[in-house]
Amino acid sequence: MEYIELISMNDLSSFITRQSEGSIKKELGLYSIPYPVSTLQFRDFEAGHYFDWHPAPQAQFIFYLEGQVEITASDGTRKTFKAGDILFANDTQGKGHITNTLTKGRAIIVVIDPTQTQ
Repeated sequence: MEYIELISMNDLSSFITRQSEGSIKKELGLYSIPYPVSTLQFRDFEAGHYFDWHPAPQAQFIFYLEGQVEITASDGTRKTFKAGDILFANDTQGKGHITNTLTKGRAIIVVIDPTQTQ
């Protein structure tokens, strides 16, 4: 399973990297390792919303169901997310990133439980 991770560096800048999660084969398919989570939210968004520099409020997976969102990391890298893409927003310190909603859409946000370790 692949996803894109937005990471904070020691100098508090952020960058985007592709991650590949190991899989465990089970009867119904391939599974990732389990992640302890604290909340799940559904989000609808409109086109044309621009959110200037901000860090992620907490480590969270964002599963894009519809629409397009452009993320700009503080190193200048841009990535457009669309239906089926997964973002692990883990740049919880420093300058963060810019979020620009290009189209109307929907997403599921799953927050990693900070009191648990993997």
